Amino acid sequence: MWKSRLPMKQLGNTSQLITGRLFSVGSALHQQPQSQPQQQNHWEELLEATPTRSDEEWMKAKDYSALPGPSALRLLSYFLPGGKLHSTNLVQMNRRMREWYGDIYRLPGLMGKTDVVFTYNPKDFEVTYRNEGMWPIRIGLETFTYYRKVVRPDVFGGIGGLVSEQGKSWAEFRNKVNPVLMKVQNVRQNLPQIDQISKEFIEKLETLRDPATHTLNADFNEQLKSWAFEAISFVALNTRMGLLSDQPDANAARFAEHMTNFFNYSFKYDVQPSVWPYYKTPEFKKFLKTYDHITEITTNYIEAAIERFKHEEQPDNKCVLQQLLAINKQVAVVMAMDMLMAGIDTTSSAFVTILYHLACNPEKQAQLHRELLRILPSSDDDLTLENTKNLPYLRACIKEGLRITSITPGNFRITTRDLVLSGYRVPRGTGILMGVLELSNSDEYFASSAQFVPERWLKSDVNAETKVCPEARNRNPFVYLPFGFGPRTCIGKRIAELEIETLLARLLRRYKVSWLAETPLQYESTIILSPRGDIRFKFEPHSD
Repeated sequence: MWKSRLPMKQLGNTSQLITGRLFSVGSALHQQPQSQPQQQNHWEELLEATPTRSDEEWMKAKDYSALPGPSALRLLSYFLPGGKLHSTNLVQMNRRMREWYGDIYRLPGLMGKTDVVFTYNPKDFEVTYRNEGMWPIRIGLETFTYYRKVVRPDVFGGIGGLVSEQGKSWAEFRNKVNPVLMKVQNVRQNLPQIDQISKEFIEKLETLRDPATHTLNADFNEQLKSWAFEAISFVALNTRMGLLSDQPDANAARFAEHMTNFFNYSFKYDVQPSVWPYYKTPEFKKFLKTYDHITEITTNYIEAAIERFKHEEQPDNKCVLQQLLAINKQVAVVMAMDMLMAGIDTTSSAFVTILYHLACNPEKQAQLHRELLRILPSSDDDLTLENTKNLPYLRACIKEGLRITSITPGNFRITTRDLVLSGYRVPRGTGILMGVLELSNSDEYFASSAQFVPERWLKSDVNAETKVCPEARNRNPFVYLPFGFGPRTCIGKRIAELEIETLLARLLRRYKVSWLAETPLQYESTIILSPRGDIRFKFEPHSD
């Protein structure tokens, strides 16, 4: 169901990835296609509202033109046949650029696009975040905005969604949905249902497990995506898809296929340079059809849920979908689609990464199993709001896995103010790519950074055998940011954490997990960093 993928080059497990339009990021700052509507709040207007700096720090800083980096012609020559970067993958390109130009360098924008400054200085990260203001500018998926505002205003009513909106319109939308999705108790009320979905996943895993070899007769990564889809569908649509059963919902397979197509098309049209804003190719029109299919199926599920809510006794605590519908139906449709698009590959990829590190570190896994035994004496016991309050080692393992390999290895912003970064003047309207993952894997910020050490995240000793290890971590808060920072922090953070915690507790309470592949876990890039290749685990039941 999830097999369709673009062929990508393999990346090492601590790789730094450039996940933005290398030569076209921020293009809307300078170009507005005639076919697209004028936005209420242009990024240019946000930038023009900020005065040019003339303070002492700015005046003493080196001029922007002094930033290291290739000229536009040299950059192009690198990628031509025979060039230094021809046929290299994104990881190799990024690291070689850093070797050549240092911890801060500038890539010139081509064809009228904005420049992008790459920095590996956490002080620059802090300066960028501290000066992003109330309305941070982060390049989203431009096709989202086009589809929702130009192609289907009848459905979305001019709402682009959190991924693509900027300025005041983004802030107004975020303020509406924050209380629903960022309040801990609001999300954690889904624990009983998410736990039930995790139990069903374990039951299905057991049917696929060879009792002699403890290996699966199926693709674990594909099975995990079904789990992630089932879980986020319940939160977003208040609907069980039945993907872990023998009788899935009739539309589930169609939906899964369209979601896979969405990721592949989005990589091509939102990440790679493309002419789609100026010329709609036949393939791009197929992309719009994919959006149509996802919109249609999502809307149908929401309509069915609305009818169901009318005839059901309403609980004191309304579900996420009911709370979004209370704002208005368009908000509910947009957020449901965004949760589904963002909550399948990201959550399943993060889970595989964390499980991989635990599988490769059996002594850490054993410590986690002992913690789980205390809250789940029997593997059939329920996870509850009460017994999941005290799981410090589980949460430390999740943090450590995402430190080594986060799903979004770099954080991006368009500067809304003139900044001084690493001693250079960087004018507002410049793209800034902050290489967070590279620093998370540096001994300068995390001692023994190549090692999986969950203890570095503990605030205090858990018990006599699990003690805090503060010297293993430099507590610079701007180096480890798997969910972003500030007003544009990932709004799905609470949901993703709940899903990962629940399944990880269930899986490792039941099984001792080992890594069987001969090579380390490999990754591909579409619009996120995703595990690929030979993903093989051994699931050996615990004797208890």
